Amino acid sequence: MSQNPAKQTALVIAAYGKRGRLLLNDGSETGFLLKGRKLKPVCGDIVIWSQPDTGMEMILESIEERRNTLRRPGRKGNADSLAANLDLLLVVLASQPKPDFFLTDRYIAAAHSMGCDAVIVRNKTDLPGKLDAATEQELLAYAKLGYRTVLTSTELAEGIDDVAAHLAGHTGMLVGQSGVGKSSLINTLLPSATVAVAELSSGTLEGRHTTTASMMHRLPENGWLIDSPGVRDFLPYFADVREVQAGFIEIITAAADCRFANCQHLREPGCKVKSDVEEGVISARRYESYKRLYHMTEGAQVEP
Repeated sequence: MSQNPAKQTALVIAAYGKRGRLLLNDGSETGFLLKGRKLKPVCGDIVIWSQPDTGMEMILESIEERRNTLRRPGRKGNADSLAANLDLLLVVLASQPKPDFFLTDRYIAAAHSMGCDAVIVRNKTDLPGKLDAATEQELLAYAKLGYRTVLTSTELAEGIDDVAAHLAGHTGMLVGQSGVGKSSLINTLLPSATVAVAELSSGTLEGRHTTTASMMHRLPENGWLIDSPGVRDFLPYFADVREVQAGFIEIITAAADCRFANCQHLREPGCKVKSDVEEGVISARRYESYKRLYHMTEGAQVEP
């Protein structure tokens, strides 16, 4: 038994219960075991590990400070961590199921509050029929705000290289409603990955996500894609209203001209944000998303 086991850093590339896998600095992979309940590593974490003896599983000693954490609401008002140290959220939409733009705004706001980029992936472009005019208008509004949109079809293998290009040199995660094809996109990006496909139920047009472990998959050009079972019912968590305010770039811009420095952009006089909404400079629907998310985070509204 070694008296002074070496301690080194590693990247968490899989997490499931008290076990998981690490990518070591030499490029090799190995399993790890958690002792106790203090540490709760997620994919993307940089950890300090030690090996008590040759041939034994690695023991995690600590988790390095995270650059950011993607979280969802947990029990008793706490937050559950899904992934760490992300650069990019890929928000997936499709014509079926019909896009939920409040959820889209919530994902994008979460990305901004974390200091991440957000890219919209319009998937299933091979399906018959076109998006309705209102949906097309919403997508145009995102484009005017500077959000990039990638058109994809896993059936036709279209747009997959564009998604991979956005992930080059970055760590990202696919998020979106169930049934929009997130798992199919991952399978197409990573043919060798074991990822269950969410099938559309013909009766409900709702997907059934059956992934069982959080995994971090390596992509070409030093990219990483995290797939988590939490995506099925994933709603981003915001610790306070300041994180909500940081998530709407058009509101941040307009807020600089509000009468009061601490303006919440709700009922205050001299609010430039409300003025821009009335004049059509800021999307009224996006503003409603801001108010709804603000009140939900503040605790004034119960999550529907």
